[in-house]
Amino acid sequence: MARIEGTITEDDEILIDGYLFKDNIKIETSFVIDTGFKGYDIAIPADIAARLNLNPSHTVSFATAAGLIELKTGEDLYISLGNKTYKVSYIIYYGSINLISISFLKRISEIIIIDFINRHVTIILL
Repeated sequence: MARIEGTITEDDEILIDGYLFKDNIKIETSFVIDTGFKGYDIAIPADIAARLNLNPSHTVSFATAAGLIELKTGEDLYISLGNKTYKVSYIIYYGSINLISISFLKRISEIIIIDFINRHVTIILL
């Protein structure tokens, strides 16, 4: 059984570490677990998408407080967490940190333990 460890930041964000890769390009990075992010497995900043040479296959509209925005989406990316690798769906957005959806983690994990006192997270992967 694989497990990954994470931390809770001073801003109360849950961070886990992993890798994004496509073909022979691999980037070590952190992900913020986003409980409100739905429809895709991860959201990645445009600069990281460019470094990975992603080829998004669609453009979709998202409603924001500022109005509708168009974001590119695709499925030509892999994520590595612990010793496991997953093909993921993604959106490219204009933020500065990678987001990982709680619905994706729900599909790949058996248990998520959040220790608020010690600011630590343990995720047991299926």
